Amino acid sequence: MNQKPINPTTVWTIVGALTVIGVGIYFYQQTTDKKDQEGRSALYKVEKTFEEELSAIPQAERAPGLKLDVDTKFSKTISELNGMISSKTAPTRVLFEAGLKLGNIYLDYGKAESAIPALKTTSGFAKSSFQKASAYFLLGSAQEKAKLLKEALESYQQSVAEGIDALKGEAMLGMIRVDLQLNDKEKAKLFAEKLNKELPGSKPAQEAESLVQQ
Repeated sequence: MNQKPINPTTVWTIVGALTVIGVGIYFYQQTTDKKDQEGRSALYKVEKTFEEELSAIPQAERAPGLKLDVDTKFSKTISELNGMISSKTAPTRVLFEAGLKLGNIYLDYGKAESAIPALKTTSGFAKSSFQKASAYFLLGSAQEKAKLLKEALESYQQSVAEGIDALKGEAMLGMIRVDLQLNDKEKAKLFAEKLNKELPGSKPAQEAESLVQQ
């Protein structure tokens, strides 16, 4: 059976289409790389701004855990981070890091209530399981400190659900602390047993055991 020869015009049409697609992918990648570089550069600039503002604070007042007027002391840093996040022009992974930075600044210096909106936004930028687990864990920490206990419990549960062992123990420990604050000691004991079973001998498991025995 004789096969019908391929029309040369058809061949060149296909080659041309593939070339266009290849060029399109190349320029898309170039554009993506450029945006990533620009985003990273902007984030680096924010880090430098933060270092400058931190260095202007007396040494005795700048340690994390001490309360500061964050919006005043780090006004430029917060403005730059909010600008990046609200514009959404940087790649998602850069926006995730910017949101995490913003939330951590508020958390580190005793402004848990202000950290919550930033970390909720950050969780929306999370793509990988590790990013989601990190964002939900920090959100739970902020909500716990702000005494939003039911919300904190839900955030810790979402962090645990991502299945990241490096964060699971701390998130489960957070759930146990919250259950104890909600006067649900039986539930706290069950979670402590589960934590010890899944991560035996770990520091979170040891802390959980100590908490439920008090």
